[in-house]
Amino acid sequence: MSPQRFGLLAGRTRDASVVRKPSAGTWVRVAVVLAWLLTASGLIAADDMMVTVLKPEPGQLLFGEVEISVDIFEIEGDPLSTVDFFVDDQFIDRLRSAPWSTRHDVGDKPIPHRFEVVATTESGKTASAVLVSKGVRVDLEVESALQQLYITVERNGQRVKDLTRDQFRVLDDEEEQQIVTFEGGDVPITALIMVDASDSMRGSRLRSALAGASAFVDGMHALDQAQLLLFSDRIVHQTPFTNFPEVLKAGLSGVKADGGTSLDDHLYVAMERLEAHQGRRVIILLSDGIDVSSLLRMQDVERSARRSQALIYWIRPGTLAPGGRLYSAWRGDKEHRQELDMLETMVTRSGGRIVGVRTVKEARPAFEKILQELREQYVIGYYPTVDRGDGSWHEVEVKTRQRGLDIRAREGYLDE
Repeated sequence: MSPQRFGLLAGRTRDASVVRKPSAGTWVRVAVVLAWLLTASGLIAADDMMVTVLKPEPGQLLFGEVEISVDIFEIEGDPLSTVDFFVDDQFIDRLRSAPWSTRHDVGDKPIPHRFEVVATTESGKTASAVLVSKGVRVDLEVESALQQLYITVERNGQRVKDLTRDQFRVLDDEEEQQIVTFEGGDVPITALIMVDASDSMRGSRLRSALAGASAFVDGMHALDQAQLLLFSDRIVHQTPFTNFPEVLKAGLSGVKADGGTSLDDHLYVAMERLEAHQGRRVIILLSDGIDVSSLLRMQDVERSARRSQALIYWIRPGTLAPGGRLYSAWRGDKEHRQELDMLETMVTRSGGRIVGVRTVKEARPAFEKILQELREQYVIGYYPTVDRGDGSWHEVEVKTRQRGLDIRAREGYLDE
C-alpha cells in the first residue's frame, strides 16, 4: 500500500515561534480527506506543497519507539521554516532542516495512534499530513482512569479547611462514587504562569505583572514546579518547568512588551504542555482577555480544556468601559464578547476562578491569594463506575454533608 498523503494550505500567516494546531474548519477538511483516502486509496495534494508520510507505514501495529519520517515537496522560492510533529494530538518535535525524521515512544499498548506532521514555509504557508496506525481491540481488558478533583470549600468567603473524607460526596453523571484517595492541605503544584506581554502592557504594567509572578514563584514549596510564559502575538520569553526561583526569574529585567495579543493560541499551547505532567496542574493567566491576532478560536481551546484536568485562574485587570466596543483584524465586537464569555465559562468549569483587579498594580496580591487558595484545597480521587471510553462528557458534582458551604471544583470530564 502506498503512503497516505495530502496537503492543506492555511489562509493566514502563522507565527513560527508558537506551536498551533489546525482550526476547527481545518479538522473538518482533514476528516473528509481521510475518509476519501480510506475508501478509494487515492491522492490529494495542495497546489503548492505536499507532505508525504513515509514512516510508519499504513496498517502497522506499533509498539515502543517508532520512527516518523516524511517527504516534503517544497514550494519554489519559499523554503521551509519548520516541520512540527504530533502524536495523538501531542506536540513532540520541531525540525528546521532535513532529514525530516524523528522518533517517539508510543508505549506498549496495542492501540491506534494518530501521527500528524505540519510543514510551514518562511512566508507562512502550511501543509500537513495525517496517518492513523492500526490497533487491536482487547475485550477482556478493563481500564478506568483515576479522576482527581481539586476542591475549594468556603463559607462566607472564608476557606473551610477541617472537612474529612466522609463529609464529601462525589456524583458522576448523578451516580455516587466511592472516594479512593483524599488529601487536604498542601499538595504539590505544577503551574504554567501566562503573562500578557503585548503592547498594551508596556512599562510599569509589565513590571507589576512580573512582580506578581515572581511573588508566586518565591512562595513555591520544594516539590512544586512552574514555567513562566510571556506572550504577545508570539512567545516573548519562556522558562523550562523548574522549582528553582532563580531560573524562573532570570532574564525578566530585559523583557519588553510589544505586539498584539494571541491569547487563544498560547492558552492552547499552555494546556498541551501541562498534559505531559502529572498531579495538580494549574494555569494562571494575567491578561485582559482580549485576543486580537490568534489563528485559533476560543472554541478550539475549550475542546482542549474539556480533555484537561488543569485548573485555570484568570487575573483580569480592569473592565471594558460602558458602551465601549471591541474590534480587531479577525473579529468584530460581537465575536470578541463571545470569546470573553467562553473564556469566563472555561475558567469556571475547570474549578478555577476569575480574580478581578482594578489595575495591574494589584497583580502581586492576586498571585499570592491564588497560591494560598491552592494550598488550602482538598484533593479527591475516584474511579468512575461507568467508563465507556467513547468521548462522552461526564457531569461531576461535589457535595458536602454540611450546609451553607460554597464548593468549587471541575464540573466534568471527557470519557476517553
